[in-house]
Amino acid sequence: MSSLEDNKRLVRHVVEEGVNKADLDVFRDVLSPEYSRHSQATTDMQEIRGIDEMFRFLREQFAIFPDWHEEIELMVAEGPYVACVTRGTGTQRGAMSDIPPTGRTIDIANFVFHRIEDGRIAETWIGWDNLAAMAQLGLLPPPDSES
Repeated sequence: MSSLEDNKRLVRHVVEEGVNKADLDVFRDVLSPEYSRHSQATTDMQEIRGIDEMFRFLREQFAIFPDWHEEIELMVAEGPYVACVTRGTGTQRGAMSDIPPTGRTIDIANFVFHRIEDGRIAETWIGWDNLAAMAQLGLLPPPDSES
């Protein structure tokens, strides 16, 4: 069984070396073969099962936001769980489904919970404010000023 500090180090490694450097090898080393990711915020991939599906998702995300960067603002661990609040920033350079690149930058908070099993991340739950992200990308109409 991993210690709480080991679990936090693992998650920090994923963010700093995997996410921020778009390095899929890091994910290959730290994700459990039975990995699953849950996120209502990712409307077209709310449930991801397995490393291959996660890699497909990550490749798409790194192409959409090639400069994506996350800073860990808060991290707590208890038992097999590590919870984080991260601040994510990036510029939309690729298409998101049927939304063409906007060239705009977003700055959002992410709420992430990981379950660690045998020194690997076995499961992740993640959420963020899609409304704020879409507004920052200029994809929402401005409020009606005539009301």
